[in-house]
Amino acid sequence: MGNCEKCMNLKNKNGKDCSLINIYKDNELSKKIPSIWTDWYNRINSKIMIIGQDWGPFLDMKHLNEKYRDKKSKNNWKELIEEEKSSTKQRLTNYMLKSSKGKISNLDDIYVTNAIMCARKGDKYRGNNIDLKKSTFNCKEYLERQIKIVQPKIILTLGYYPLKALSNIFKFDIKDTLKDTIQNMPIIKEENFIIIPLYHPVAQIKKEEQLNQYDRIWKYY
Repeated sequence: MGNCEKCMNLKNKNGKDCSLINIYKDNELSKKIPSIWTDWYNRINSKIMIIGQDWGPFLDMKHLNEKYRDKKSKNNWKELIEEEKSSTKQRLTNYMLKSSKGKISNLDDIYVTNAIMCARKGDKYRGNNIDLKKSTFNCKEYLERQIKIVQPKIILTLGYYPLKALSNIFKFDIKDTLKDTIQNMPIIKEENFIIIPLYHPVAQIKKEEQLNQYDRIWKYY
């Protein structure tokens, strides 16, 4: 991934700069703190893999990494992760823990990654500073490689584009919308794992409906 430049000069059809920042050129940053959520290298035996859309702004990742470098210890890293209080993280954690009914007590053993591995420019998590479709397909070989390494039993996709990436990698069809896919294909069985498509945790979906999706996870755990 450190040598990839597919999204380094990416523009959308209106000429808007959608180029991304390859964080893997900096081995210290990407190996120690690949995101504000997870350390990859301690989770390669996970039963569950969660695939989100993208890591968000590079500035946030860089800021966290600088704090980590000031005091390189696992305890400090855990404290920094706890400081990250985004609604996405809070809701995802809540849905996972509540639906598990005690099977897990935190997300520490779950492998978290994204369909798009590089980071956004600027400071915005949403907006037109990213070409989701192009970057998703540019990155699919790296996502596939992670799946082969981790070999999870269950893959959870948050939103449409992570599911789109998997449908392209493993050659199965999905519906035109995430809602139709979830309603008609709540469980997608592949040879060595299952895929459970989920709404994004902060999508405008009733909490009860969201939680129903997560309840499906645990009979396969």
